Amino acid sequence: MAENGKSAKSSAHREANVLIEFQMVEPMSEEVLDANSDDVIEAVESHASDIALGPVVALNVHSCSIKLRFDVLAANDAEIHKRVGKVIATILLETDLELEMSRSSVEAHHDAEEASDGAFAPA
Repeated sequence: MAENGKSAKSSAHREANVLIEFQMVEPMSEEVLDANSDDVIEAVESHASDIALGPVVALNVHSCSIKLRFDVLAANDAEIHKRVGKVIATILLETDLELEMSRSSVEAHHDAEEASDGAFAPA
């Protein structure tokens, strides 16, 4: 019976919302930034669609950045971060973007529900 509990636990997946912002090295027009965002979404859909679920992009012309949002399913937090790293690596490999920096945030669904009151958890 213990084996059944263990196998059920290992097949459970956590879902996380991921937001990655890629800031370009050089300023560019909205049209060029839009074309670059098309390259990002194409790279994700063509080469990381099994990892990045439901990818969408948004542009920030003021900061010359592309924001990519998607969901990730994985067995644990470490695997979620590993998969996010694979998505970033795929984008860098499949596009010719020159990035000044990238920022990301990963929030598990249950974490978002617990933090909905805006309070921090005690340390």
